[in-house]
Amino acid sequence: MILVIAAASAPAGEVRDETLDWLLSRAATAPATRPADTQPAVPFERPGEDPEKRKGFILLSNNEKIPGTICTTREKPIRIWDPSAKQYVDVPWALIKSMEARVLWERDEKEWHFVESGSDIKEYSGKTYPARELEYVVTLVNGQTITGGIVAPLYVSGSGHTLTFVLYKRQKGDLGKTLKDLVYVKRVELE
Repeated sequence: MILVIAAASAPAGEVRDETLDWLLSRAATAPATRPADTQPAVPFERPGEDPEKRKGFILLSNNEKIPGTICTTREKPIRIWDPSAKQYVDVPWALIKSMEARVLWERDEKEWHFVESGSDIKEYSGKTYPARELEYVVTLVNGQTITGGIVAPLYVSGSGHTLTFVLYKRQKGDLGKTLKDLVYVKRVELE
């Protein structure tokens, strides 16, 4: 590659590369926007009526009720692990009427750590953290119910802001917190 200092056409001290200048002069300009299929899916940004956005409310375990427009990941069904059938069941968001959490177990777990690096001996640290396992009873618009574990995000839009909640199968809280501090989505009601 040959570097040429073009004194007449470039400002003093600027180094020019003729090959790079030639390539740039013939390059097609980039489109002003990316194609729609490469943009990330953001809920609440579709024009017109969107069947994936539904009015309703979320009730948290601390009895806080959050009304608004609720949706989940676009074009993704809610995946439920059905333990009796030992398989996942995919349910389209538009077919869900409500979801109710059931606590399978909850307790304060002891924190254990290894005595030293590489050791297989553990000792109790004296600290605990809250943990729980949930399953959800999903009622469909036709009255059918499916019960099982769910891990899925829910987005609630209302009052000028969007909140994100996650349905978890298992929850683990921070050290020193209690089960009451470990808030979960207790109920979802959709219109």
